[in-house]
Amino acid sequence: MEYKYLILDSRGNAVARGVSDHPPVGSPWRLKIDDGDIERVMRHTYVNLVGNSDQAPAMEGKIIRQQGNWVYLEPVRQLDESVRQNLRMPVRFTSFLYPVSGQWKGRAQIVSRDLSCGGLAFDCPLQLEVGEVVQVVIPVTSQPLLLTLSILRAGPPTEERIFYAGRFMDLVREEESMVREAVFNLQLQKNS
Repeated sequence: MEYKYLILDSRGNAVARGVSDHPPVGSPWRLKIDDGDIERVMRHTYVNLVGNSDQAPAMEGKIIRQQGNWVYLEPVRQLDESVRQNLRMPVRFTSFLYPVSGQWKGRAQIVSRDLSCGGLAFDCPLQLEVGEVVQVVIPVTSQPLLLTLSILRAGPPTEERIFYAGRFMDLVREEESMVREAVFNLQLQKNS
């Protein structure tokens, strides 16, 4: 099995992506840098590693040395799962909402603000209620996904649109993995 990690600096910026053939156990643990700038990784003493699956736990690691494309780390501590859920990326795309609950019918066009492994922030012309459930098309994954979203909060309305933040609900493992991979890819593109 291959374990994929997004490598973040102390400010939470993605600097590279790495893979390993085993989870982070023992010291030193080695990670092959397969995307990104290994020199940027080596500028740090400590990095956060956010895995793309439940089998690849988020952790803090101390960099020991480099050998070619391999970085050797000492696992320092496992990080809370919220690190992965809260990894969010500003991204702008146009998409559509479909009602599951609420009083409106049809579809509503939205413009995203940011995407995380746990949810989506967007602008919408409709008045939605906190707690309302909608379905949203996420077009930036390897295949477009239709995901269920619960509206968590609304911002003050502007002339044409209202800001909303929502949490994904009932994601199956494959959907969660596709969203996580999209967020990872967007993070690397932004920071390269």
